[in-house]
Amino acid sequence: MTAGVGPVSGTKFYIGTSESIASPDDYIEVGDISSLGDISEQFAQIAVESIGDGNTYQIKGQRSYPNIDLVMNRNDSDVGQIALKAAAAATRGTLYNFKILETDGGIAVWKGEVFGYGPSYGGVGALRTVKTSVSIRPSTLTITLSV
Repeated sequence: MTAGVGPVSGTKFYIGTSESIASPDDYIEVGDISSLGDISEQFAQIAVESIGDGNTYQIKGQRSYPNIDLVMNRNDSDVGQIALKAAAAATRGTLYNFKILETDGGIAVWKGEVFGYGPSYGGVGALRTVKTSVSIRPSTLTITLSV
């Protein structure tokens, strides 16, 4: 299999403490994740319009990072989900350490805030889930790809 190409199944998501320097022992795995969000940077598009030739084209603007949206199968005894819920209740501006460990050894680490934590309901055949959103502070994001 080509390096970097592989299933998401088996990828782990961890929450750490709010300490400024993360210790490897401080991370707790969040269990029962059914959908792991996206940490890719995005750029705004700025329209350049010219009356003379009647053309409009786009240039790359400000870079931003989306919040990573997590959907979890509700598990009230999972220590990781309990930690996310506590982090969501923390004072505004409290940054926590986060880590994603990919199945091929790739790692992403960053600091961010947890925005909300609550139930999500679907139709008759749906599982009860909980959702949360985790911000990414760009200056703290480090992605190490597998070799």
